[in-house]
Amino acid sequence: MKKNLRYLFTAVLMMFGMTAMAEDVIWSEDWAGWADHVKVDPNGINSNYTFTGTTFKDDGTYKGGTGVYAEALAGGEAPELLIAKNGGTFTATIDLGGKSGDMSLKFKCNKNITITAEGATVGENTGTGNDYLYAITGASGTIKITFENALTANCRLDNIELYQGEAKKAAGLSWGTSSRTVTLGADDNAFPTLKNENGLAVTYSSSETSVATIDAEGVITLVAAGTTIITAESAETAEFEAGHAQYTLTVKEKQGDDPQPETTINVAKALEIIAGLEDGAKTKEEYEVEGYVVNVIEWSPKPDGYGNATFDISDEAGNTTNVLQIFRAKNAEGKEFTTDDTPISVGEKVTVRGLLQKYIDKNNVTIPEMAQNGKVISRSTPTAISSVKAASEQGVIYNLQGQQVMQPTKGLYIINGKKVILK
Repeated sequence: MKKNLRYLFTAVLMMFGMTAMAEDVIWSEDWAGWADHVKVDPNGINSNYTFTGTTFKDDGTYKGGTGVYAEALAGGEAPELLIAKNGGTFTATIDLGGKSGDMSLKFKCNKNITITAEGATVGENTGTGNDYLYAITGASGTIKITFENALTANCRLDNIELYQGEAKKAAGLSWGTSSRTVTLGADDNAFPTLKNENGLAVTYSSSETSVATIDAEGVITLVAAGTTIITAESAETAEFEAGHAQYTLTVKEKQGDDPQPETTINVAKALEIIAGLEDGAKTKEEYEVEGYVVNVIEWSPKPDGYGNATFDISDEAGNTTNVLQIFRAKNAEGKEFTTDDTPISVGEKVTVRGLLQKYIDKNNVTIPEMAQNGKVISRSTPTAISSVKAASEQGVIYNLQGQQVMQPTKGLYIINGKKVILK
């Protein structure tokens, strides 16, 4: 009898221990209730939350920066919180409801952001990939947790939980993108590859099988033009949470035998097309534009910047009038520029693919451009850097990358189309 009671007592202790180890969520936020607040000023919506890095138009309405966005890039479901680059923050004031002691903070984020807390101490991140996990110690009463983005690129934040006890590990499923566009019948369609770092059993589905289907191995078959949501899911296990990852797949019609719009053009033709657009409008189709680089505005390879380039191209090398601005373009296949890539430079001939846009800036100035995320699909090394024409810009000084220099120091520059050494 004593032996049986001892076993029973042990079993009760084990059950109590298992219950004590269960995850007890104190605070959570996944922005699911914020769908009506996408791209509006987030401040004032929740008195326990404050945000910085939000920008406003002249009339005081929301323009951009920190706020809730419909796209899902952190690995959770839309909407997600975008925290603006260069110091944007989100701070939550949390009433612990009488709980105290050691806690854990987990969330999804597509960038490595900084976590601090008032009223508690934050440990090191022990999560992997887009899943972050921090130990919060010494917490009691009310604490403030701040998520700060000190990087030079925006980040996305989702699925936040502050809890006590033992949490299951995140499944770690991710497609690595929120959308992809492909073409019916094309041989070069590239579909996202599911990241399944924990090797979990996954089931796939397509929300519109009339557009595309996906089999048990994750192989997609295109059916017709349209849009569908491709989803990968894993069941909850003893060790891992249930997993969910999705992206929007847009399927376009393949060009047939009917006459199609001219898509490989020069800069003059691109400017003509843009002139016919409404202010702020973009073309419906992409164009390939050939031209010579005449001005490099920004070169930001990863990891030092955004991984893109902004520059002007013209039909004639060195002609800085009648130019098309290529805004934040990426490398071929949509890849970000890296520090291993050769910098875009004045004089080289490029072919760039993307949507044309009649952009109107805040000063009401029209800028003909290829919209953000165009692709530099071909480049040819310039034979010389003596092609910058300055007939109408006498005295304008450029460095060897084609960037205008207002206060030159000693060195080699281009002045009036000629290389000059300043001593």
